[in-house]
Amino acid sequence: SYFCHRDRVLPHISRVGVCYCPPPGIGYFTLPYLVHAGAADVHACEWNPHAVRALQRNLELNGVSTRCQVHQGDNRELPLCDIADRVNLGLIPSSEEGWPVACRLLKKDSGGILHIHQNMTSRPQHSETPEACLNSPVGNILDSSGNRTNAEFSRRKSTAARNCGKPSQMQCSGALRRNWQEWAESTSCRIASLLLEVHGHPWRTCVQYVPY
Repeated sequence: SYFCHRDRVLPHISRVGVCYCPPPGIGYFTLPYLVHAGAADVHACEWNPHAVRALQRNLELNGVSTRCQVHQGDNRELPLCDIADRVNLGLIPSSEEGWPVACRLLKKDSGGILHIHQNMTSRPQHSETPEACLNSPVGNILDSSGNRTNAEFSRRKSTAARNCGKPSQMQCSGALRRNWQEWAESTSCRIASLLLEVHGHPWRTCVQYVPY
């Protein structure tokens, strides 16, 4: 469930520098990052004015408003870059439209982690294999600054679980796990391509965690 995933993510972001949350809503991830994980600073971009007011109120009630900068509007138009250690891409069914923005926001010198959420209902189509990614100029070069980005991929509820037919639960589980791993590896290659496009030099990417 969404709650379980949030609880899995929090231990991994303890005492990080800067997180970015697009969109934060009323603070579903933003508040735990600040209150429980001790993030030094969070940028939260939300275009719903009602959600913005509720988020600001929740930040004040929890005593963390000084560590959160709330930006109202479209995160694609936000004039920010090179600020984040982690970006939480919590929009479902797909957060893909936010990937270019997330890549732009990651710190150029030290890289960072993208927490990517996604619904998947079928096997990835036309996806790159891990070998193809490793053999590409994007996948196997670490730039002079040592930039690196890790990707933590979150699976959401998948209808594939209802389409497994009659095999055992273990067989279905194994198939879904392979499908998610393939998706994560393909997405890692896509992120590497976006980082090259956004920053003008290659980054090395890897899949850090696929909760299943």
